[in-house]
Amino acid sequence: MKKLFYFVFLLASCSDKNKSFDSSTTAPNLSFSKDVVTIREKDYNNINSTNKGMLALYCSSPDHQLNIQFADKSNQLHFMYRGTEIQNGQPMIAMDSLLLFCSADSVGVYSVDFYLTDQLGRVVKKQLIVNCLADQPASPAFFYSLLDHTQSQTWKYRFDASITPIADDIIVSYHYSIDGQSILTTTPVMDYSFHAVGTHDIGLFTTDDIGRNSDTVHQQILIR
Repeated sequence: MKKLFYFVFLLASCSDKNKSFDSSTTAPNLSFSKDVVTIREKDYNNINSTNKGMLALYCSSPDHQLNIQFADKSNQLHFMYRGTEIQNGQPMIAMDSLLLFCSADSVGVYSVDFYLTDQLGRVVKKQLIVNCLADQPASPAFFYSLLDHTQSQTWKYRFDASITPIADDIIVSYHYSIDGQSILTTTPVMDYSFHAVGTHDIGLFTTDDIGRNSDTVHQQILIR
């Protein structure tokens, strides 16, 4: 009987010690660099371009041996970690911090829950809001000027689209059309020589970093 009492007492003592240890250790804490992330729709390259989808997660714990996972019910969000997409519910080992990049398939306001679990099984939940806006393509604009007319039947003009107002997108290419001839350039400035008098039509549209084309604007040059 004494041995049984001692065994029960030992178990109770160990249980009390475990409870005391659990209560004495500091619970993990999870924080974000920003609680609302604003991005553009289909901006899957924001890791290399706009960086607007960048999100830093910070966790604190005495032993720093934690894991983080997220739950996205919308199935519209994507999180990239070191160039690899993290799947919904997939745990990620977190030391002091994680740097993720977020993108979304369509316009909307989404909430996603992040869960931080420590070695003792304690879970901390924190909600992130993702505000995905419609991508607004650029409204192209350009001006032109005569550079040189020293050679007979040659008029050298410069076209400059650097005045194109840019909202959130990044222009990656400029598509000029001169009298029906297409000219592609990655810079807004282009030189072109005409060799005939008359009215010449110049069109321009742009392509942004997510592959969206703008409307086409036209101007005419009269050479006499």
